[in-house]
Amino acid sequence: MKKTFFILASLSLLFSFQVLNAQTAEEIIDNYLEAIGGKEQLKSVGSIKLTGKAKAQGMELPVTMYQKAPGLMRMDMVFQGKEITQMAFNGEEGWSTNFMTMEAEKWDAEQSAIMKNEMDFMSSFLGYTEKGYAISLEGEEEIEGTACLKVKLVKKPIVVDGKEEENFSYYYFDKESFVPIMQEEYAKAGPMKGQPSQTYFSDYQEVDGIYFPFSISQKIQGQSIYDMAVESMELNADIEKAMFDYPEPAPAESKE
Repeated sequence: MKKTFFILASLSLLFSFQVLNAQTAEEIIDNYLEAIGGKEQLKSVGSIKLTGKAKAQGMELPVTMYQKAPGLMRMDMVFQGKEITQMAFNGEEGWSTNFMTMEAEKWDAEQSAIMKNEMDFMSSFLGYTEKGYAISLEGEEEIEGTACLKVKLVKKPIVVDGKEEENFSYYYFDKESFVPIMQEEYAKAGPMKGQPSQTYFSDYQEVDGIYFPFSISQKIQGQSIYDMAVESMELNADIEKAMFDYPEPAPAESKE
């Protein structure tokens, strides 16, 4: 009888220990936000300007990226000696430079709507409940030798080709540091629609009390398609909202 009681008590203690040490998705995200600087520190940032070098298709391109709360973004790069805008979004509509004509072109309405749905300044997980997002813990996996906690983030559905589509991605958080080392998502439109891609984050560095990944790479089907090394980053930079707007062409001069 005493032996049976001892076994049951041990099992009960073990179960209690496991429950105490089990982590929910909410706890993981709280730990992550705290690890990179804390919610209040993140909320204090209103803009970001970074410079770096991007590698794609065998080319190295100088890049400057601008972000402004709540969801404005622009990325410029130097290509063959010319500065072009790879993408710009003012919170409502987007545009980019046509590589052939070197002229600015607006995105179609659906593309802008998808971008508006995707833009999360600082972090998708900052205030995720207020945004209407849902999270869930999907277990543990090893990513390039690192034990990770896998969290699924579900955003509001998006409309592609007139059809409502699910909108979710997976984040893999280092079990020890709680920083994300990989994000997996699925192409939502275009010829690669439905294909998974993985974005890897490393070389976390502190900038004004917040940790950012200074090395970012993207892979599709195991093939590296994009790498970026951040060289400098400025928080709360003085960035004019107008720089995100589509540059309307100047009216043609009338001939008399």
